[in-house]
Order: sequence, then structure tokens, then C-alpha cells
Amino acid sequence: MATGSDKSESFYFLPEMLFELWEKHRTGLLQISQNGGKKTFCLLKGEISAINKYFPEKEFFDWLIETGKIQPPLRLNHNLLGSEKASSVVAILIEQGFIQPDEAFKMIADFLETKLSEFFVLPDWPAAFIEENFAAEDIILTGISAPAIILKGLKKISGLEAYRRWLPSENTLLFRQVPVYVSRLGLTQSDFYIWNLLQTPRTFSWLLENSWLGPEETRKTVLILACLRLLDFNRQGPGQIDGSQAEGLDLERSLAQFNEKANFIYRYVAKQLGPVAFNLLEKSYREVQDYLDPIFLNLEIKPDGSFEPRAMLRISLNSLEPVQKKIFLRGFDEILAAEMLLVKKTLGNQHEENLIKLLARSGEIT
Repeated sequence: MATGSDKSESFYFLPEMLFELWEKHRTGLLQISQNGGKKTFCLLKGEISAINKYFPEKEFFDWLIETGKIQPPLRLNHNLLGSEKASSVVAILIEQGFIQPDEAFKMIADFLETKLSEFFVLPDWPAAFIEENFAAEDIILTGISAPAIILKGLKKISGLEAYRRWLPSENTLLFRQVPVYVSRLGLTQSDFYIWNLLQTPRTFSWLLENSWLGPEETRKTVLILACLRLLDFNRQGPGQIDGSQAEGLDLERSLAQFNEKANFIYRYVAKQLGPVAFNLLEKSYREVQDYLDPIFLNLEIKPDGSFEPRAMLRISLNSLEPVQKKIFLRGFDEILAAEMLLVKKTLGNQHEENLIKLLARSGEIT
């Protein structure tokens, strides 16, 4: 049963909406209006999934033929959907030897990815999300990465004129964001190149002038990074910082939340590595400190893995200008990302994933 819906407005860019659903681990139906009808895509904990009652078998079968993935005889084309001897189109195709079981599931994933990314071409499709839980027996396939679909889908678009409203104006300041899950997003080398150019906040015009990718590909990469929440900028006016948001930031509270995460990471690493954990975390911080804003020269790491501003900085935390506040928050993210990278390099991918899950479960990552 549907338990609620949200975001049914045409001005909400579909890739951004999809990423938000992934980031918040939402489960339910993403419904996109098209020419008077609706296309439905299922999400299970934020990942695109094939659910029995919502999977469009006829459309899937037609797509297999149109793309040349199968070439069944004419007899099968006409009789396939009316067969009562198998539970699904896929079952018949497997029984008839047209596809192998594992190949069938890859084709299902490719089909869902292709059909969903088609809606990225024109960014004004009205969409809504309806919460719904799925019975275990109805789940055909899950685990299709929403960030991967966003990356591949947006890289295929051409002609960015229709996307101007989701791009910054040339005088807008761009802030790099560093979520702890950045390593799971599947960024390419060109994505990382643009992302790394913004270790220091820069204007969009500076980025366009200095990027080796050229203006068009740089704009497309900025659009991608913004959809993946790896860039932050104000969309309300050229050259302005979103003062309403930054002015209201409580940096003392933000520092406390940051320290909860940093301490949690330290305790996790110390449990695995013992006393050497502090030295490793301190080293990771010193390395990232080299390219952070000079304000971070006043931030010292404590023996429990948390951070303490020197007295002069602590007095003035909440009196910082909006731009400085955003720079401070970005620095917190950079430090946590460096520590998570240390976990990945020292303990391996599985420990990094475990730590992310533990932090999320404890409510320390939003």
C-alpha cells in the first residue's frame, strides 16, 4: 500500500530527485508522467529494482528485439505473452534457450537503466515518489546503482541549453563537497579532475577558463557533480552566496556533530589497529590540512580523534561571514573523507563499507 508521496513538481530535476532517493535509502515507486501516462520505476532502499507486479514484461520483450539482444522466430513473437506454461517472459526466453539465466538478469538491469536515463534528456518531466514496501517474493532484482545511472545518463546528453537553470551563473562561487560515500559513486577520471580543481572554492568562470576539458564538457561535469551532491552553489543569483542558509548555520553545533563522527571513526580504527590508529588519523589530517583554508591551521586533533579550535577561533566561530562558514563546513567534510580514505587503504573496502553503515545506523551521517 502506498503510504505517502512527495516531490511532484516539474521544476525538480529528475537526476537530482533520483540521487536524493538513493541518499535517503527510500523504498517505493518513482512515477514519471509522460504524454498523459505514467512510467513507474521501483526503488528498494534507494537502489533501482525490478519488482514483479510493476515490471513491464511486454515493453522489456520489445526492447530485447529492438536492440537485437534476441532474435526469436515469428511464432514465438506472437505467442510469447499468451503462454500459460511459464511464469514470465524471461522464464520462456530461458526455457527456449534464447538467453542464459545470469544474462537475463543483466538484461533486466540494462533495460531499467536505459529506460530511466531516457528521462534525463529533457529535464522537465513531472515526477512523484510514492512510498511502498515490497514483499520478498515479488523482488526480481535489486542493487542497480542510482548514482551509476545518473553518471552514465548525463554523460550521454548533448546540447546543454535546456539545462541552464540547473547550472551556476559564471560569477557563482562553487564549493566542493566531500561526503564519506564519495568512493562509492563511480566517478571517472574526468569527474575527479574537475572535482579536485575545486579544493579551494572557485567561481564558475574561473573553472571554465582553466579546465582542460573545455567549456562544454566542464559544464556537463559540473551538472553531474551537482546532481551527486559533490558541488554546492547558490542558484538564486549570480555571484551571491546563499546567505539565508549560511547565516543561520550554528558552527558550534556543526563542530559538535563533526566531532561525533571523527571520534566514532577513531574508535573504529583503534579497535582494528590499536594505539597506532591515532598517529595514522593525525597523518591523514595533516596531509589534507595543506590544501584547506588557512582557518584550519587553528584546528588541532585531540587524543580521542576529535578536533578542538584554538581559543581565538572558538570565540569567533558563529561570527564568521557566510562564505567562511561554508568553507569551514567544507573543511569538515574534507577531513572526514580523508579519514575514510585511510580506512579504505589500511583496512580495505569492506571495513570502509561497514564503517559507513555503522555511522548511518547511529544517525551520525545524514
